[in-house]
Amino acid sequence: MRYGFIQRLMWTGFKGTFRKQLSKSFDERNPAEVMKNASKKYRKILSGVDEFEKGDRFLMNILSYAMLSAVLLSTEKKYSLEEVRVYYRRAMCGNFLMKAAAKKSRAYTAKGRELLKSQAKESEKNTNPYSWKFSVEDGETLNQYTATFHTCGVCFLMTKLGLKEYIPAMCSLDYDMAALNNTEFSREFTLAGGGKYCDCHYNHIDIN
Repeated sequence: MRYGFIQRLMWTGFKGTFRKQLSKSFDERNPAEVMKNASKKYRKILSGVDEFEKGDRFLMNILSYAMLSAVLLSTEKKYSLEEVRVYYRRAMCGNFLMKAAAKKSRAYTAKGRELLKSQAKESEKNTNPYSWKFSVEDGETLNQYTATFHTCGVCFLMTKLGLKEYIPAMCSLDYDMAALNNTEFSREFTLAGGGKYCDCHYNHIDIN
């Protein structure tokens, strides 16, 4: 993957909270050095990632997972799944960019839902193993829908990097991101957990 503007933006926008949590959630003695090494690994990881098609909604996802992977490959200590889950949640959800993006979801508008369905249909043709194939089914109201994922880019990336044990920490962020947008999220199966798909159910609570 070419190291362009979006890739740099991801690193620049999130490096502050990722660095902060190295001492808050992890027990790293030199967060600055970890991030310096992680920056190099981030670029190296992305150089091995296939280019995403224009308009692929999951580009930012893979950049986020690549950033976390780069950090985990740069820390002095090895951390447990639960420690990584807490670190990633705080680094992402404590960032103003993530908070702003979560609140701007258009999936609960008629126009936004149609766009989501169009992206889902387009994903069926996707051959990039680092992206996701998914389908969308409407719920009883516009504030409800189910997205079913049939392939998982983070599973492919982190397995390739030798970080497969931490994939469930990535999955848990879906609950936190939904909460940022006043949305109840539920799921019974995950590809990472051996399921045939990830069934993601969204129930948005409109407070306006």
